[in-house]
Amino acid sequence: MIQWLQYAEDHGEKVHIIAHHPPRSCLAAFSWNFHQIINRYENTIAGQFYGHTHNDEFIVFYDEVDKKRAVSMAYVTPSLTPQSFLNPGYRIYTMDGAYENSSYWVLDHRTVIMNLTATNMYNRTILLNEYEARDAYKMENLFPADWDNLIQRMQNDIDGPLMSSAYQYYTKSYANGTSCNRSCRRGLLCNFKTARSDDPHACDSIPSYY
Repeated sequence: MIQWLQYAEDHGEKVHIIAHHPPRSCLAAFSWNFHQIINRYENTIAGQFYGHTHNDEFIVFYDEVDKKRAVSMAYVTPSLTPQSFLNPGYRIYTMDGAYENSSYWVLDHRTVIMNLTATNMYNRTILLNEYEARDAYKMENLFPADWDNLIQRMQNDIDGPLMSSAYQYYTKSYANGTSCNRSCRRGLLCNFKTARSDDPHACDSIPSYY
């Protein structure tokens, strides 16, 4: 992977990383080395896209020196497979691109879900536009710093509507935010900030709320 990232950097190109497992669910040695690579090529990597968890999540990668500086974004997309206590869902990304010197950053994304309860009840597929990221989270842009700011806003209002929405979207609207208590909400914030497996300090900045 490094050779292609270096090639892209040398030629002024941007890269999207697409894989199945989010790095935090990989073996620690790989995960921590991968984190170093993301840090090294932060100006080349325009986005990371993963699946595997079946949930709707995001992960912010932080600088290994200045641990408060967000350097990269990983989107963990919702799955069509409902698994347990989830609705099926899929996501459509709007990207910058198709012109010279494009950033290829994600400009926005829209998530569509199938209401499994209603679909079974009425015996027909019922698809719903669940949310669009910038509108739902009141974000001007979707750069890493903007997602870090969202985490800070949710952290400072742990019982507030943004945190409730984040949990609802996490389940693809199978559950609403009221079913997620403070311990659950802290765990979700911790997920959003954990880019490496077995990282003992990823959640140190999140209060206990007890």
